[in-house]
Amino acid sequence: MKRDNRDKNNEKTDFEQMLDEEKEKGHREKLRQRFLSTGAKGFTDCEILELLLTYTVTRKNCRGIAKELLEKYRDLYTILKQSEEELKKNKYITERAVVFFKLLFEIIEGELYKKVCNERIVLSSNLKLLNYLEFSLLNRDIEVFKVLFLNTQNELLREEELFFGTIDRSTVYIRELVKKILEYNAKGVILVHNHPSGSLKPSESDILLTRKVKEVFENIEIRLLDHLIISEKGYFSFLEGGIL
Repeated sequence: MKRDNRDKNNEKTDFEQMLDEEKEKGHREKLRQRFLSTGAKGFTDCEILELLLTYTVTRKNCRGIAKELLEKYRDLYTILKQSEEELKKNKYITERAVVFFKLLFEIIEGELYKKVCNERIVLSSNLKLLNYLEFSLLNRDIEVFKVLFLNTQNELLREEELFFGTIDRSTVYIRELVKKILEYNAKGVILVHNHPSGSLKPSESDILLTRKVKEVFENIEIRLLDHLIISEKGYFSFLEGGIL
């Protein structure tokens, strides 16, 4: 008799599991149809990541997985940019998911990068450049300091994210900048950083760093072409704002 009760309990558990799987299947389908209907408009980062995960994670609740990943890495861009080794440290991120994420990241970044690479850059008025910078800098919850290295024709040689966090050690940063300029044989530089707060107003440290960089660059015949601040409200150009 006790055995029969255990069997019934096991059958109930299996039935409940089947219901959960059907519910998850229905939720995934609604998420996909919503995307097909409206695109990513109105989707949160968590919902976008959840939708991506549904193509590599079977039968599991992807909402919880997406939430955990965002809590750990802060934003979608940072997640997609992680190395294979780092991604695999996370539960449910299989090799299949890694390939999917890395392929997606390289397609998006590659297409945007190609639009600005090997073209004459018209400084901050170049929409292709701004689109690329917004893709890589928006939705980051810390300040990211990016540097664009250019040749004498203002063609992009290289771009790098050099510093993270508030700019408050300008001497150290300038020394690193000069080392990179010599390494890439660059003749011009565009500085770019984001403001996670959304403000487009340059801080005192932003202005101080920019002026110090310009002074140092003039002594070594390097052109500081602009310094851009990127936020969800748009961009601020130090050149257009009369600071450079």
